[in-house]
Amino acid sequence: MSQEVFEIVKKLNPHSLETQLILQCSPLIAGMKTSNLLKINSENEMDVYRLFAGTDISCYLLVRTGRKTVFLLYRKKMLCSHIGSCGCRSLLRSLGYENVDFEQLLRAVKAKYEEYTAGEGEFPHELGLLLGYPCEDVKGYMDDRGKNALYTGYWQVYKDPAAKKKTFESYELAREKMARLASMGMNLLQIIAYWQTSGAAYGSPVMG
Repeated sequence: MSQEVFEIVKKLNPHSLETQLILQCSPLIAGMKTSNLLKINSENEMDVYRLFAGTDISCYLLVRTGRKTVFLLYRKKMLCSHIGSCGCRSLLRSLGYENVDFEQLLRAVKAKYEEYTAGEGEFPHELGLLLGYPCEDVKGYMDDRGKNALYTGYWQVYKDPAAKKKTFESYELAREKMARLASMGMNLLQIIAYWQTSGAAYGSPVMG
């Protein structure tokens, strides 16, 4: 994020749900990424559902801990296509998921993530697949226990770092553009509509 945009973000209300969505989920909102995690104050849960009602972005509550809630926000068609790829299916089978449909996978990951956040289980690496991360990077992270990454951006990269660095740069450009629009007084629904009608996204949707 450039210094100029950092100054713009500083002027936005950090407690606003829309500000948090821009900071955490711009690539998803722009249609460039299949999914994002959204971590918010639990008091804003219902606002998340209301905000995305009638859109193609789905909201799945992963865990609620104290006053914080973590959502998985995703575009189902894009995410199912990613999960259905040969590499992802193979990795899921290695993790014990045989003939599991999308909804079953969501429930299983939710249960494991709840255990993990409660300190009662290991981190569910399959969450990386639900976040749209390339299967080779999820597998690389698992095999190397999070070490020896070739590059780190929105996730840890273990293959094709140059291409993925460009992907991360496109995500950052989307976030910067949305922050600018928010600073001009546009709300999130207006930003989404602007993105869809003006071709504001930086190129076609990309991996992740």
